Amino acid sequence: MPPHVHRAAAPGHPSRGGRRRDPAADRAILEAALALLGEGCSFADLSMDLVAQRAGVARATVYRRWRNKEELVLAALGSLDLPVPHLEGLPLRDKLVALVDQIRHRGQDTLLHRLLAGLVGEAARRPHLVERFEETVVAQRRRAFEQALSEGVESGELRADLDVDQAIEMLTGPMLSRLILRQRPVDSAAFAESVVDMFLNGTRSRPGR
Repeated sequence: MPPHVHRAAAPGHPSRGGRRRDPAADRAILEAALALLGEGCSFADLSMDLVAQRAGVARATVYRRWRNKEELVLAALGSLDLPVPHLEGLPLRDKLVALVDQIRHRGQDTLLHRLLAGLVGEAARRPHLVERFEETVVAQRRRAFEQALSEGVESGELRADLDVDQAIEMLTGPMLSRLILRQRPVDSAAFAESVVDMFLNGTRSRPGR
């Protein structure tokens, strides 16, 4: 199994047909979808049949796990994701730096990098796919941002009128733009630190804190 696939569907869960799922089949299907997409197969050309053939399983085996290729692609992308870093007890700045810098670590995965670039290309044709990606694959990380920022507002470190949604876009946008749109590597946490410091300079409730 490729080392980058680390979070397949939970083993032992019953499928929609009621039978217990085989984790080996889960991994094979996710790896097959990732391999096809990584080789340049577009979302439009990808099919459940192609994935089943590459995985060496029956078509019905794929459909028992995922109802359509949208769900399958989202699960495959999710299998490449990293867990949210441990933030408890950290100062606000350190929390935000850890979350922004993790985008850099995710960007070091060249396969994920290519697939996310492809997802951006699908945005105009399939905005629902991008929305579902945000609701599933990145939802946990977004909640971590929301919690850190909300706690900053509650503690008085950040302005009371802070728009949390806009703040998250301000924090994540520069790193995503550099890695995915501009295709430029980020070699250290220094870039994440500069993004967070610029953000905090404009949003702290009292200058100099």
